[in-house]
Amino acid sequence: MRFLTLVCLLAQIRADETVVFYPSFSYEHPTTEQWEGYIHGVIYEPEKGSWWRWGVIAMVGRTLHIPAGSPEAQILQERLWQFLADGERGKEIRVRLGDRTVSAGISGPDGYFRSWVRISAAEARRLATQPGGWIRYTALLPSGDSRILEGRMQLIGPKGLSIISDIDDTIKHTQMLDAHQMLLNSLVRPFRPVEGMAELYQEAAKRGAVVHYVSASPWQLFVPLEEFRQKTGFPAGSFHLQQVRFDPGALAQIFSGPKDFKITQITQILKLFPQRRFILVGDSGQQDPEVYGELARKYPQQVVAIWIRNITSEPANSPRYQKAFAQLPPSVAKVFENPEELRPELKRILVTVSQTIPPSEVKP
Repeated sequence: MRFLTLVCLLAQIRADETVVFYPSFSYEHPTTEQWEGYIHGVIYEPEKGSWWRWGVIAMVGRTLHIPAGSPEAQILQERLWQFLADGERGKEIRVRLGDRTVSAGISGPDGYFRSWVRISAAEARRLATQPGGWIRYTALLPSGDSRILEGRMQLIGPKGLSIISDIDDTIKHTQMLDAHQMLLNSLVRPFRPVEGMAELYQEAAKRGAVVHYVSASPWQLFVPLEEFRQKTGFPAGSFHLQQVRFDPGALAQIFSGPKDFKITQITQILKLFPQRRFILVGDSGQQDPEVYGELARKYPQQVVAIWIRNITSEPANSPRYQKAFAQLPPSVAKVFENPEELRPELKRILVTVSQTIPPSEVKP
């Protein structure tokens, strides 16, 4: 199997620092026919020897009534370390793309870095041999460092079906409406999938659909969220989470992303893929119906379906949904409780979308 190797020349990175790359995507530029690939991630030092950080973890454990030494305390410790890690500022990430070396940006105060890189059409055809058009890349570490730090991006063609999916209470039980239970499910307990959603997404992915996971969950939870995705069988996809500053005195607030966050993230995806068709999947716990309805009115040719998991027991004809989905065709928005209700709709959409893509235009 051949991969495109993006090798980061991280001469300044010490053995006690690490890099996490976030799954991303590439799109085909409409005029140059080259691929524009997004690389982003974080460089940080875990700082696990810090007594202050241990104190914060202990304090949060007491706040959530977690017994010291319990399995739950171990999970809390592992997840909070990501929030308490020391982001490394001012680290230049240089990336070698094939025979070329390009800059992937300089990390900010929180250690976050980002860059767009160009991939020629020939390279894309030659190297995107993984299912779904994924390209893997690995970081080059100093001599003697045997770690393998790997990331990936997906080549997404200009036409086809895309699913933009929320995470909390859409594919993972979080209980966002109960602050205490939400914190336990986010920081203490093993993540639990919403039954039937992985199978539904798998069916779509097998027919060529791609997935973007867009959530107000913080980037600090990316690693356990990716482990959850792999373990439960949800298709690989790009992640779009929010950047937050950790405040142990206001834990619940770090999980309550503003409405504008999702609108901005989803709008960017819609603009990069104007010919693709989109299913927006969320839940009724927060503002997904309102956000998705607003986007569907603005991009009616692209948003072909809105699926809302009902966790608030509001009927589909409630005033809330009538307002959220005003001016949309009745067939676009569906409020569901069991994912099995969505299978006929998915099959119909897959057939409709496939009929609009000539075989010669199918991309990796």
